[in-house]
Amino acid sequence: MKLKNNLTRLYTLPLLLLLTIVSGCGVYSFTGTTISPDIKTISIQNFENPTGEGPANLTQLVTNNFKDYYRRNTNLTILQQEGDLQLEGQIVSFTVTPAAIQRDGELDQAALNRLTLGIQVRFTNNINPDENFDQLFSISQDFAQDRDVTQLSPAEIESLTERLVTDVFNKTVANW
Repeated sequence: MKLKNNLTRLYTLPLLLLLTIVSGCGVYSFTGTTISPDIKTISIQNFENPTGEGPANLTQLVTNNFKDYYRRNTNLTILQQEGDLQLEGQIVSFTVTPAAIQRDGELDQAALNRLTLGIQVRFTNNINPDENFDQLFSISQDFAQDRDVTQLSPAEIESLTERLVTDVFNKTVANW
């Protein structure tokens, strides 16, 4: 019993010290964000799809994934417009290309197909304009060559868009 009390005291002080230090930093969070305390809101515009490529709901899927991800991982209030932070952009590609080319006799054939989703993102930080950017983000996923892109499940496309949203999130508020 005495050993247990001594161990408890031994670990309690460093833990309290660590928590005091972390809570004293106003811009740190356990999600890895580094948002200034002055930033309270974000506006996320619809990510339009002028290419016409991809599923009919791609605009809605990408936009909703952005809003959901920022809602889950920050304390920012999402506004229709005029946020302290502003995200806007458009889907610039939803393309399938051959990958892992293999020679079968005289014929080159793709062993895999690669779906690439690209979005152009304009990020505006109205509190710290030095962090503004306009950048292309893209992510790819390989799938079996005998599957057509229309056979991809909504969950597979959702996963692809979520990975892309994570990349943008890291660039905007996690400074990775």
